[in-house]
Amino acid sequence: MKAPKPTIPRCAPKGTVWYGGPIEWFVLRLTIMSKDLVPSEVSHLIGCEPDEAWEAGKPLLRPNGSIKRIPKFGHWSLELRPKDTDEWDCGEAIMGLLRRLPPDLGLWKKLTERYKVDVTFALLMTSPNKGFKLPPQVMRFLGDRGVTAGFDIYYEAGEGAEPTAAPNRRPACGRAIRKVRRSGGR
Repeated sequence: MKAPKPTIPRCAPKGTVWYGGPIEWFVLRLTIMSKDLVPSEVSHLIGCEPDEAWEAGKPLLRPNGSIKRIPKFGHWSLELRPKDTDEWDCGEAIMGLLRRLPPDLGLWKKLTERYKVDVTFALLMTSPNKGFKLPPQVMRFLGDRGVTAGFDIYYEAGEGAEPTAAPNRRPACGRAIRKVRRSGGR
């Protein structure tokens, strides 16, 4: 972890609304899918075992042994969750996941020609105006390999939501981050 996660000061008055700050992530996932995907073949090519995998047409079972469903597509995925790392920054966390993968562009060309390959960022907003940046090395890694990036963004507000302070500001106690000017001029 490069820097401590920004937090609001403990002395902020109850009910203070803080805007901005880093968006929370709860899973970053590399997914490879195809009707003819065989998980063991993908594991061999990539050089690591998946966190989740199945083959098309082979039943997925519930814990009690009953059939949950029969998938139409083969699936192989590798994921990173916050419990797996102390990295709170989404851009840095995805680099941690991508470093586990082989850099060989030829291999990735074979993978993306044969399979659908994407990275999904599952994100959670607990207050308005959150965000994050993807570092150039993430965009370059994905782009050079023909990997699509997808974003699933969820909003959870209200009681129990944990607002955070803007990442590049040190908020003063008892002060809101931003005031909107209501007058007509600039």
